[in-house]
Amino acid sequence: MDAYQLSNDEVALRIAEAVKAWRISPNGAGMSQLDLAEASGIGLTPLKRFEKTGAITLRNLIAILRATNLLENAITLVPDPALPGPLDILAQEEKRAKQARKRAPRKIRG
Repeated sequence: MDAYQLSNDEVALRIAEAVKAWRISPNGAGMSQLDLAEASGIGLTPLKRFEKTGAITLRNLIAILRATNLLENAITLVPDPALPGPLDILAQEEKRAKQARKRAPRKIRG
């Protein structure tokens, strides 16, 4: 699904659903809402609202991501503009693959 086809509210809700799934998963944070509210320092009501509607302040989202060990993912949301972008990397890989496919010139037998 192309994220640009979703409304801002739909994107927020998908993020909330993903965080909730991580929160409750034994392979994720494995926390109750109350555990997460206490660990993040945000109130239980804002946490419940976030999980239901996707509405949250950026500071509260950061606190939740920190408490669920997902903060590193937030730091990398926006790429460093000084580094090559995904399209640049793809073009470089295609160029390397094209060069690797070229045949060596035939040797003339004498």
